[in-house]
Amino acid sequence: MAEENEEIDTEEEEEESSAGGGGKLILIIGLVNTIGLIVLAFLIATGRLGGGGTVAPDDAGDIAAAGSDDPNAVKRPSGEAGPTVDVGELKVNLRDPAGGKMLMTKIQLELDTEESRAEVEQRIGSIRYALTRLLSEQKSSDCIGQKQMETLRKQMLRRANSRLNKARIKEVWPTEWIVD
Repeated sequence: MAEENEEIDTEEEEEESSAGGGGKLILIIGLVNTIGLIVLAFLIATGRLGGGGTVAPDDAGDIAAAGSDDPNAVKRPSGEAGPTVDVGELKVNLRDPAGGKMLMTKIQLELDTEESRAEVEQRIGSIRYALTRLLSEQKSSDCIGQKQMETLRKQMLRRANSRLNKARIKEVWPTEWIVD
């Protein structure tokens, strides 16, 4: 019986010596991995990492314009609001497979300066056409939700500015947005 206990003790010692170091190693790797994930999550959440993360619609302009020399880049409104021009109401059929879906919206354009007003008003027909074409290319799922609306707002800004020579539109503000 004593021999059996000695054999069992010897076998347990061999198992502990061969697996003991590995268990500690796995624990250390798991700890380092967990700390790394926490740091990564913090960097993404604070926006210090150039990757994804959730962006509030109000912050999307800052991120889109960060480091951009593009005059058409969406910039976060700062200080005073610029002069505005009403585009009016746009009603477009959406490109849904089932058909019958429609977007009805009213849009205001915020200009960079009062001097831009004359050119924008002169080209309002061209701007309305560009916005109508852009919106009619969308599915209803592209028009519902904050993220989708913010994406469309940026696209409308770029399209509207593409129709202008010297004037610049700072923001496109949908004042009504109904998908029916």
